[in-house]
Amino acid sequence: MGKEFILTIDDRGRITIPKEVRELIKSKKLKLRVEGSKIILESIVVDIDKYYGIFRKDLENVDIDKMLNEALTEVLLNDK
Repeated sequence: MGKEFILTIDDRGRITIPKEVRELIKSKKLKLRVEGSKIILESIVVDIDKYYGIFRKDLENVDIDKMLNEALTEVLLNDK
């Protein structure tokens, strides 16, 4: 079994992920799942290489962040 940490939920419903854990998972996005009385957090790692070449090279004035968010949303929704 891995390390365990005691976390506190503040008045606004937030928790702080310990620095050691943040550095280990190297992700800013987490998926939260509830199973009975358990709360499970999983890091979401995006393999950007799998998107290489799917966009045309002649894209100008296109919001790439928006396109990536849409693609990632589709992947995450299909992951359920």
